[in-house]
Amino acid sequence: MTTITLLVEPPTRTMSFALNRKRSRLMLESDDEDDSRLVPAHALAGSSSSTGHLFNSNNNSSNAASLLSPTDSLKKTRTQGELDELDIIPAGEAWKVDLKSLLENVPMRPKPDGSLLQPHDNNARYQRGKSITVLCVQGALQLHYDLLCDALPELYSISPSLQAVVLCRDPSSHTPTNTIPFSLPLLQAVNPGNNSFVKLGLLHPLGGGHCPLDALVVIDAQGRRRLVLPFGWGAGRHAGTAGGKLVRDTLMSLLRSCVEALAREG
Repeated sequence: MTTITLLVEPPTRTMSFALNRKRSRLMLESDDEDDSRLVPAHALAGSSSSTGHLFNSNNNSSNAASLLSPTDSLKKTRTQGELDELDIIPAGEAWKVDLKSLLENVPMRPKPDGSLLQPHDNNARYQRGKSITVLCVQGALQLHYDLLCDALPELYSISPSLQAVVLCRDPSSHTPTNTIPFSLPLLQAVNPGNNSFVKLGLLHPLGGGHCPLDALVVIDAQGRRRLVLPFGWGAGRHAGTAGGKLVRDTLMSLLRSCVEALAREG
């Protein structure tokens, strides 16, 4: 009897998205499944120190490294490499975002309908053509919202007119957080004939055309997309895991550095 062996090429599960001149990849790989368990948001909300060091000098890094399996070491090295690739996008290479349409023509909700959260905004200091905007593009995660809210006092001290806004599918029913006592202004991203997730390059490939990839996006005063910080995917896919403190600290340090750089640009 003749034996016939069929060779079937396994489907690839790696998807790439161009974010900037150094690409951050959305990687859905089975070897990350063990690290995908999220810790509670309240355990992470205060874990990103805006002034702390990324590494604790009291830790014996060599001993810790020796306990890692080859697979863990490879994943850690790959994640660090992807974090190193994140950078501020040069003004000449940045996507243009229609901020006037986004911030001034679309009604903002101060908080979700029926929510007990206290509204918070910086609208009184908004200056068209001068204010930096941080968009919290929010789909399924709350972590980046909580981290942004924790960082706001320092960001305001760097750029007093900075605006922080949540971009979501449906502001009327959206819950930005369960741990922070206030709500940032909410903007509806998907309307007939308009999808801001698409315009930002953050439409989730499996979201049915109306769900985003979670991220913090920095828009400069001229409406250019200067930084994209991924959460739950790409370089930030481990940000919400128990071992993701380095990832969270690195992403928030990049946010602070970007706001500082844009403030110097004027």
